Amino acid sequence: MSKAEKDHINRKMKDICVENAIRSLYRFIMAVNISEGKGRIVDCNKEFGYFLNSGGDYGSFYALLYENIHPADRERFASFAGSDDIPERLEKEVFISMECRIRQTGNRYRWSEIIFCNASTEDEAGGEEHLFLIRDIDRLKKEALKKENENRRIFLALQQKYDALFEENMKDQQTGCYNRKGLKYYTDMVLKEAGEGERSVFVCVADLNSLKYINDTYGHAAGDEAIRVVSSALTEAAPRGSKIVRTGGDEFLIFAAIAPDSKEPEEMDDKIRSIITDYNETHSNPYETGVSYGWVLKPYGEGMTDLDDLIETADKKMYEMKCATDRHKR
Repeated sequence: MSKAEKDHINRKMKDICVENAIRSLYRFIMAVNISEGKGRIVDCNKEFGYFLNSGGDYGSFYALLYENIHPADRERFASFAGSDDIPERLEKEVFISMECRIRQTGNRYRWSEIIFCNASTEDEAGGEEHLFLIRDIDRLKKEALKKENENRRIFLALQQKYDALFEENMKDQQTGCYNRKGLKYYTDMVLKEAGEGERSVFVCVADLNSLKYINDTYGHAAGDEAIRVVSSALTEAAPRGSKIVRTGGDEFLIFAAIAPDSKEPEEMDDKIRSIITDYNETHSNPYETGVSYGWVLKPYGEGMTDLDDLIETADKKMYEMKCATDRHKR
């Protein structure tokens, strides 16, 4: 055998190897002329044998494939493969593709990659300009999804830990109410909620009655118990969605974005009185636990950037109540 014949055979073998590699990579190869709606199946694995019924009509092929696309993926597939701008897009891009699940033999869906690309000169024997390819990516996709789910699980766990630490950093350990960091953080959020939801801003200033007297006379443990009772009463009685802040040793601030016609502020009065009265009547403390407070409800106004004016108004009302109810007012 001459060297020229050997070279010719080697070239043919290489061509066959390349062709086999291409056919093993793509389970379905179709040459199409999108503008004329025609197609020619170049190669089709048995898993997609039902495509052979579509003949040479791209529209029939598209409809048949649509029926075998997973219902959750059909809308994306319709937008991708049914688009009229595919030729224009392929003038700018090497190929366009999408991933979806396609039903194969045994009514089993497998993840596949659908690809449109320009046909080579050799592929255009029938006048087709593009290739429609289907590549199996089921194993790779499932591995990627598994990894993605695992990463998401790890991220959510870390996010939960971060959120818990973030909240803990803004909480007063003794009462569980927010501290001044929480006040600063949530003020903007509540004002934004009020502005976007056409709500009013509710602010309440509360001050524990006779704390210095209780501490000096009965000890700080008694004072701590009084603080716990009052903070618990405020938390239970406050309007829904309220942020309760301990701004000082015996001082509390409540604020929230609520409906302009909400009855919750008035209902809060009755709830606080009921909780405090019930506690004093059921405990044999030699002192009386009490709280003075004042609140204001004002429609959100343009340019309202803080709670200072509302706090000042509520504080004056709180002081009026303290003068009337706190026997040991300093």
